[in-house]
Amino acid sequence: MRSQFKAMARRIKAAASAIDGAVRQTHAARLAIMAAKLRQTLPLLAMLLLATLLFCLFLGWSSARSVFLVLSPASPTGIMAGIAAIVAGIAVLELCAAFAITIMTAALQLAYDTGRHCVLALLAIASALGLALMVSYLAAEGIPALAGAILPTLGLCGLVVLTLWFKRAYLRPAYPGFRDFWADIVEARHFLMRAAHGE
Repeated sequence: MRSQFKAMARRIKAAASAIDGAVRQTHAARLAIMAAKLRQTLPLLAMLLLATLLFCLFLGWSSARSVFLVLSPASPTGIMAGIAAIVAGIAVLELCAAFAITIMTAALQLAYDTGRHCVLALLAIASALGLALMVSYLAAEGIPALAGAILPTLGLCGLVVLTLWFKRAYLRPAYPGFRDFWADIVEARHFLMRAAHGE
């Protein structure tokens, strides 16, 4: 009896380990792992990675909800609609996370090729365009319209904060937190490459 319990415990442990390994191989999990590893050294980038993951989760949840609402009339018990919704949500989450990692890789390559001054200029232009669009939107729809644009507003705030941090961290040697731009880019590319391969 005791040996049966031990064998069952080993099987449960092996199954849990396999599930954990499979989850860690997903792009969404890699975003979470990267955010956790960067929270001490680069808290702002860790928060941006976490925000990206939350946005991917939101898109996955929205897709799952839409699929369930569409299929629920044809599924009396709701089981098949629920399964289809879960599959669709996970697929969209993974696609969004993979796309986000690809965009980050491309952005790091662009930063390496162009240099810190050009990157700052691009960030400043993107922030200015985002603020202009937000002001135009509020002028047309009014302040209450912000309630329906929470994610774009948070994204714009994150972009502005990233621009200000980038300027202080890489273009002001007198700043106590001044960093080596090229060393950070190379390290970030290696880190992202390892994360993309599940290391």
